[in-house]
Amino acid sequence: MDTKASVSPRGLVLALTLAALPSLVASYLGEDIFQQWDLLVSGAILAVALLMVIWREGRTSNALASMSLALLVLIVPTAFVHLRMDAPASNDERSYLFQAQVFSEGQLADNVQGHPMIDFAIRQRQVHDFRDVKRRFSKYSPATAIALTPGVWLGWPPLMVLLAGIADLIFVSLIARRMGLDKPRMAALVLATSPFFLLVQSSFQSEVFTLPAALAGYLALLKSRQNPKAGPTFSAFLVGLCAGWIFLGRPLTGVVFAAAMAIGLWLGPAAPRWRGVFSAILGGLPMLFLALAYNRVQTGEWLLSPYQSYAQHFGPWENPGADFKDRIAIDVYGNGDFLQGMLRQLGRWGVAFGGMLGAVGLAWWGLWRNRQRDGGAAAVFALLLPVAYALHWYPGHWGYLGPLYCLESLGMLVVGFLLLMQDSPKAWRNNLVLAVVAWGAILFVLRLQPLQEQVDLRAIPERVAVEMADDSVLLLPYFENPTMAEPTMKYWTPTRKPAAQRVAIVRELPTLDSTKIALEALGLEGRAVFRLTPSEQGIAGTGYSFVPLELP
Repeated sequence: MDTKASVSPRGLVLALTLAALPSLVASYLGEDIFQQWDLLVSGAILAVALLMVIWREGRTSNALASMSLALLVLIVPTAFVHLRMDAPASNDERSYLFQAQVFSEGQLADNVQGHPMIDFAIRQRQVHDFRDVKRRFSKYSPATAIALTPGVWLGWPPLMVLLAGIADLIFVSLIARRMGLDKPRMAALVLATSPFFLLVQSSFQSEVFTLPAALAGYLALLKSRQNPKAGPTFSAFLVGLCAGWIFLGRPLTGVVFAAAMAIGLWLGPAAPRWRGVFSAILGGLPMLFLALAYNRVQTGEWLLSPYQSYAQHFGPWENPGADFKDRIAIDVYGNGDFLQGMLRQLGRWGVAFGGMLGAVGLAWWGLWRNRQRDGGAAAVFALLLPVAYALHWYPGHWGYLGPLYCLESLGMLVVGFLLLMQDSPKAWRNNLVLAVVAWGAILFVLRLQPLQEQVDLRAIPERVAVEMADDSVLLLPYFENPTMAEPTMKYWTPTRKPAAQRVAIVRELPTLDSTKIALEALGLEGRAVFRLTPSEQGIAGTGYSFVPLELP
């Protein structure tokens, strides 16, 4: 018997079971939150880990605690994916890159022609055409685009994603050290091998750049609690600054993070209380002002964000004439089914954390058991984040395995998981950690195929353009049938400043005459024009060709 263990096997089994229940219930109810193999693989990993606990005492190699190994695990797969994929897998990512391109040119917004038919030719999903002031900008808060801008300027945006991932590994290792973990570098390896983490790192999602801020802010919180009797501390100031950056990228997450960190600054004998809270507020004010100023520049109002402005123009209801219970919310918070939302968030956590079914329950328990170290800030944050987003109208992109809106708590949960394992019997400690490190990445590999299919579909125009001659135009087909028109708008994005492109990709208008007028207004007159044409596979297939088109 392991005399150092303070966590019983019975408690471990109970925590795993409770955390696995939402996934099992969601699967039983038919909730469309998993891919084909998610539940089966995560359950198999748990089963094998438990069998290893029963039949052998696992041993962990010292090499598993190597930071260099963690960096290698992070950099190689994510760099490979970014080099392989021809386009982002979602409209959100395209929107972030659009705004980053605008920023890299020294501008805050693109110009709008002011003519609906002409602007339609280069309209992009999640990019707001604000015709009142003739400005085009991403509907999202600016932090993600700001973070991507150096990479766009250098010609390879994934560079910023990789740097953010490296920062995650460094911060989570430092947090583990301050929280008393015997092998703090193990936290970096567990995070680096998380399939949820690796999948998001293969994207340009906003959470890529808010996760480092959440970890840095939490690390600053731990430092501020070490000297609570000092005056307004720089560490607490950094807590507020990080909360402000998160707010500048994901406002709701920023509010939840600030609330959780405020609890950590206030509760417990080591809390700096008023001094810490005041310093944190000072740290958050510059980012808050920047967010308000950005609203003012883009929408003309301090309190009207681009996201809200976009929602007002395209909603907030898809079917406003229907009864309230039957309405479908568009791009707004607070109109979702709370219980269904919680089931989606917790169900995804059940398979996403380490790729082992129910392991997130161990992680949260570990944070709660060690709440005296941080005033409960991490445990509260990990709990409040899924609760807040349970009311969201949209459950989060299906491609990234886990509850995407809750990614910022992943690093803290990793530390909580390892702290619990440190106090668990040796057989459990070794084999459960080995399971998430060695086998969790299976889900990363399985999830790459559907993501690649999305990328292949979205990159069709760009791949066709490679085969075309210089100074030509590729028209994205126009369909009057909404079910046909929706995919062309959703998946295919026109080029910015098409006159400057070797092959300009623009949207076809309803008539050839209007198309010709739009092309002339865009400076594309005289170019050879081709129409992107679906093959027999139809609009959802990948068999496309381009055919010449004679304009009047």
